[in-house]
Amino acid sequence: MTEDDHRFAELLAAVSPEVAALVRAADDLVRRTDPAVVRVVWAHQRTVGYGVGPKKMSEHYAYLAAHPKHLNLGCNYGAHLDDGGLLGGTGTNMRKMTVRTVEDLEDPRLVPLLRAAREERLTALGRS
Repeated sequence: MTEDDHRFAELLAAVSPEVAALVRAADDLVRRTDPAVVRVVWAHQRTVGYGVGPKKMSEHYAYLAAHPKHLNLGCNYGAHLDDGGLLGGTGTNMRKMTVRTVEDLEDPRLVPLLRAAREERLTALGRS
């Protein structure tokens, strides 16, 4: 088991079983959508970052934030993406969706959005 896996297990242990199920499902979705994704877990913050590299502020394109009764799945630069109305928020860059059930992750707009978020980061970093 890697250090990342240990931190992920710590995060899961720190939340309710219901939220842990949401975290697992969302993590699986992101990792299936982008098999090359770099995952960074901050168990103490109950967050997970996903990117084209480990740097949170420049290379990450998506994140999970676990809350007591729900999960936020967001895009670090979602304000610059065509999300089809999926994401909410008013920040300059970040946008998120609230996940209350595993079925929320079946929205057909989600996988294309995650792919677009990844591509946006690669383009912004001159790696596409």
